[in-house]
Amino acid sequence: VQVGSTPQDQRIVGYISCTHLQAIAGDTTVRCEQLDMLQDWLSEFRKSTSSSSTANPEELVAFDVICGDLNFDNCSSEDKLEQQHSLFTHYKDPCRIGPGEDKPWAIGTLLDPEGLYDEEVFTPDNLQKALESEEGRKEYIVYPTSKNHSSSQKGRKASLKGNGRRIDYMLYTEEGLYLEWKVEVEEFSFITQLAGLTDHLPVAMRLMVSTGEDDP
Repeated sequence: VQVGSTPQDQRIVGYISCTHLQAIAGDTTVRCEQLDMLQDWLSEFRKSTSSSSTANPEELVAFDVICGDLNFDNCSSEDKLEQQHSLFTHYKDPCRIGPGEDKPWAIGTLLDPEGLYDEEVFTPDNLQKALESEEGRKEYIVYPTSKNHSSSQKGRKASLKGNGRRIDYMLYTEEGLYLEWKVEVEEFSFITQLAGLTDHLPVAMRLMVSTGEDDP
């Protein structure tokens, strides 16, 4: 997308990529191959759509974002290969500390279908209230699985790791951007407006691009 231009008529652009990976449990190898292909395709797309060179840039890249349902989380033992994929060395996940560990404020984005239409979570306000409490999260969010965990009984979620299965991502990178600009996450949100309409919890991210001038 083009978001502006400089006084020298250089285009200011950003890249937004959206994807949906293989969903079937146990398809770790397939998802890793898809992540490989995603990186290759993004690189090819940038080369094919830009005539810029380092010496004579016609485009200044302000941001580069990947988002989508990746169908793996950062805490489940079955998802270890995806968690350690090279994608995360190039793109940053604001919710992640490292492979297997999320930041304390991050919550799962996969809701338990059995409770999807319960009155306690059927409206945006009610869903927000439920997810603000640890008890509510354990009741209505699907939690990371482990090899020793055979069932998803709600009463047993207390022993599981993290704050739920976070399979919907928004990633950003600082690689390939205009050298004098800096990008940082200003806000990351979990959205409840689609309560009762989907078993996913949408996420949103606000990026701030600092150009070195007074106004970001």
